[in-house]
Amino acid sequence: MDLHTVLRSRITAAAVGATVLGVTAALVPTVSTANVSSGAASAVVTWTDSAADFTAAPEGTVPLTDQWYWAALSDPTGGGKITDHATIDEDGLSVSTGEAIGVIRGLNNPVAPSELGALVAGAGAETTGVTSFGLAIQEGGDSSAQTVVFAAGDGDAGLSGSSTEWIDPSTGTTESTSELAAALKAADAEVVGYIVYVGIDIAGEITAPPATDEPTETPAPAETPTTAPTPPTTEAPDTTPAPGTELKSLASPLESSAEPLAADASGSISALRIDDTTTYFTPQPTAAVRLVTTSATLTEATTTGVRVQGSGFAPNELVTAAVGDAADAVAIPGVQFRADADGNVSGTIVLPADLVDGAGTYVLGLVGLSSAQTAATPLTVTADPATGTAPVAVPVPGTATFTG
Repeated sequence: MDLHTVLRSRITAAAVGATVLGVTAALVPTVSTANVSSGAASAVVTWTDSAADFTAAPEGTVPLTDQWYWAALSDPTGGGKITDHATIDEDGLSVSTGEAIGVIRGLNNPVAPSELGALVAGAGAETTGVTSFGLAIQEGGDSSAQTVVFAAGDGDAGLSGSSTEWIDPSTGTTESTSELAAALKAADAEVVGYIVYVGIDIAGEITAPPATDEPTETPAPAETPTTAPTPPTTEAPDTTPAPGTELKSLASPLESSAEPLAADASGSISALRIDDTTTYFTPQPTAAVRLVTTSATLTEATTTGVRVQGSGFAPNELVTAAVGDAADAVAIPGVQFRADADGNVSGTIVLPADLVDGAGTYVLGLVGLSSAQTAATPLTVTADPATGTAPVAVPVPGTATFTG
């Protein structure tokens, strides 16, 4: 087993307090210092940075599982690779003018209307150009009854946390998150996934359909009423439809008055945060750690500590540490740093005496608790200098002879 795997498993198993990829972990800062930034990463951070991370959406109903599906909106069932229609690089997932793609992912667990506010409380995106975000809705556990509602704001796919407003493509009406939750409850519907369209401005193109005048009926001639028995009163079932436009393919929610919406302009998305997950559509960084001084005496290592610098972690995530050898590593209690907005950490780690019990070469590692990014570097611990009292000179008796 390689060291990075050992570090990751040991730290996530020993931790207790912060949620890490479904595992609870704890580590309260005590002896360490670090450069700390404001904000916090989501519990889970992933990088979706290659065509292999996307599966072509099948023809018909899109399966909302915990993976990314995609389709080119010019040819929703054409297959191929997403990079045939888009680029994935340092700028994110991008399309040029005249091209548009949709990507969709299911939630690990459906979200009830009462939890909608919590789902979108921290929602946000980093985009350029034209990009739209929507929620996939499902009625009564029926996977064939899926619809989509879209974030209606401007910029960054319209997402602005709990203040996000939503537009119903079938009616053109806009409502708050709480109003949408009420509509979902009335329709016995829940949120089962989320969808992103790159290259299309949903909110700018969907408008309310024109009102139609109802035909005026000519009343029938009056007849002598016939008394009939009054049937027992029964309460009609609530058949309120869920808001949104039917999701039978990644292209179907984009139809307005039977006319497909056109690709508007170039667009890109580099990051998306929804629920407890942040997805970066940029190349995954390589985590690294270095020691300002690669060696320390045993007393220095266990009292004043060693200075570390790390990089390649998720922005604002918690990063903890472990120490051991190439075959084993143990989490260091009390060590927890916060990465800055660029994924860098720096600080001092005081090594526990029971983990560093003598001179030798140790391995010091860092692990991102949201991203599981790991990095390790060797540390040489030397024995403390010998201490003691210098020998006292003993006078030797004898006769001194002087000449002159």
